[in-house]
Amino acid sequence: MKRVIAKVPPDILHPWIYSKRVADPGDAQPGDDVLVYNTRGEFIGSYLYNPNSILTLRRYSRRQEPLDFIAIKDRLYRAYELRKYLFRGTSETSYRVVFGESDALPGLIVDKYDKGLVFQITTLGMEKRREWVVKALEDVFQPEFLVEKSDSSGRREEGLPPRTEVVFGTVEGPLTIEVEGIRYRVHLLEGNKTGFFFDQRYNRLRLTRWAKGRALDLFSYTGGFTLHLLKGGVKKVFAVEINLNHLNLLKENVTLNGFDLNRVVTFHKDVFHFLDEMLLSGESFDVIVLDPPAFTHKRGGKSGALRGYRLLHDRVLRLLAPGGFLATFSCSMHVSDRDLLESVERSARALKRQLVVIERFQQSPDHPILLGFPESEYLKGWLLRAY
Repeated sequence: MKRVIAKVPPDILHPWIYSKRVADPGDAQPGDDVLVYNTRGEFIGSYLYNPNSILTLRRYSRRQEPLDFIAIKDRLYRAYELRKYLFRGTSETSYRVVFGESDALPGLIVDKYDKGLVFQITTLGMEKRREWVVKALEDVFQPEFLVEKSDSSGRREEGLPPRTEVVFGTVEGPLTIEVEGIRYRVHLLEGNKTGFFFDQRYNRLRLTRWAKGRALDLFSYTGGFTLHLLKGGVKKVFAVEINLNHLNLLKENVTLNGFDLNRVVTFHKDVFHFLDEMLLSGESFDVIVLDPPAFTHKRGGKSGALRGYRLLHDRVLRLLAPGGFLATFSCSMHVSDRDLLESVERSARALKRQLVVIERFQQSPDHPILLGFPESEYLKGWLLRAY
């Protein structure tokens, strides 16, 4: 393995080293696994190297070891064992089994859909090891099908083209899975992420207990929150989604779970436009779920993202009935939970509305948070009650 010198302290916990910190790359080539030392000659760890990315080094081990087929397979075993332990005593068969750096496999995401797998590769280093990844996934999980859904913005930043394909097995149309007692029809090849948002698993469950009256589910996707609100007993859910295919799948999911479709009113609209129209209608809601896509994937876009949140919070607080609940989320790693709460607070102050925090939300534990790596805690949220 080749040697790279970086300007970092010996006890660095964060697994990323940016290009400006690389002092001497030596003769390392793009995609290599390399040994990183600091300028004092102290060993830092084993990393994947891509000089063409601002995020040049990604650590996969504190020891001096290559990221070869055996190492990848060993990490997959350990990741799978953790998830089996997390869901022991349950009937859960669909969840995230690999979460990048948190499982010492930077640039690899794997979701398990019952007897099949969907994976994403987001880094050059992992792309060069794709054949090993596929073989290791086959050996460890013995899946009935394997789908690659590598279409994230992270690939573009690594200089990689998107790739979506069925590696083996048969995937025709939507697949039916069950998560925490709710059944879903999932389009693996056409949906967002790998097809389903497993990270909101426990947040949906927790919100069920607060369900009442009339609810508004914004950016509803295929109905994860809508279905749990119906299960919790709300009389009617207004579900708003800009993608018509996702909205049609939401309606399929409502029927699939035996709920009365008359309890759901769907809107194929841009959420911002919908809220402006709704403010003119005099409607109010007892529960509002605000779960938008990431408003920014870069640190420099944070101020624009916060403007978007403030606009949304201003609109939804005007629609929230006295005693109602607001569940608001951010899935951008650059927007902290404190940023999100301050956005709500600012809107509440302007509208002279009093809010109290009921719960704090975060991603489910099959998306483990790596200590010293705040970017791994990307999903955060708050449940607030209005007076």
